[in-house]
Amino acid sequence: MTRGVYISGTGMLLQRRAMEVVTNNITNADTTGYKKEYLIEHTFDAELLRRVNDNAETDAIKRSGGEPPRVGDLNFGSQIDRLYYDFSTGAFEETLRSTDLAIEGNAFFVLDTPAGERYTRAGAFLVDRDGYLIDAYGNYLMGTNGRIYTGGNDFAVAPNGDVTLPNGADAGTLRLVEFEDRQILRKQGGNVFETAGAQPIDGAGRSLIRQGYLENSNVTIASEMVDMITVYRVYETNQKMLMMNDEINGKAVNIGALR
Repeated sequence: MTRGVYISGTGMLLQRRAMEVVTNNITNADTTGYKKEYLIEHTFDAELLRRVNDNAETDAIKRSGGEPPRVGDLNFGSQIDRLYYDFSTGAFEETLRSTDLAIEGNAFFVLDTPAGERYTRAGAFLVDRDGYLIDAYGNYLMGTNGRIYTGGNDFAVAPNGDVTLPNGADAGTLRLVEFEDRQILRKQGGNVFETAGAQPIDGAGRSLIRQGYLENSNVTIASEMVDMITVYRVYETNQKMLMMNDEINGKAVNIGALR
């Protein structure tokens, strides 16, 4: 009975975290370049149960040195494994703004941040007072030779990432990177990713830049609402099971007290 309480309790905690993930997805359904999150879960190690002293047949097997018959496995509830990111490409939205950039392919933009190099799919950039391309948080967009200087909003970006100024001057080439396993990336604030020490690989030539477009979030509201209802129902079921086990425990204690 105590195991039942523990299993139900861990199930409730897991579903609460799952609800947080779903809520975060819904909140960011309109966030440029946002990637949907999934919660990966697994059960605790299972324990093998066998029949012991329940009938003469089982007793005879034990006396002969054999193992009692198997009943099945019992685990001790569920726990969070990790977050999984859906890196499928969101729909492209045309904005006609020169500073809005979208990537066709699996590559990421590279940002120079106070915490070091970071990566993003959100291409809503701005030009700062010094003429450099930055994101909404002041992080610099990086090219193959450093920060991208345009001096203003009048510039062109070719599909291969070459940035050209109105006078024909070369302002550099956008640096695009990829990862052999994108699940090594971890989200930080501001819709950017960091790696756990893994090095990116050059993504030039395998992805294309679309100027004047933004990549929308890949979250589907209808799907998230279905997930939200499912999580709520599972939480509710675990809650009822917890109450039932608590009631059984209470009756068992009262019976013991009467004796």
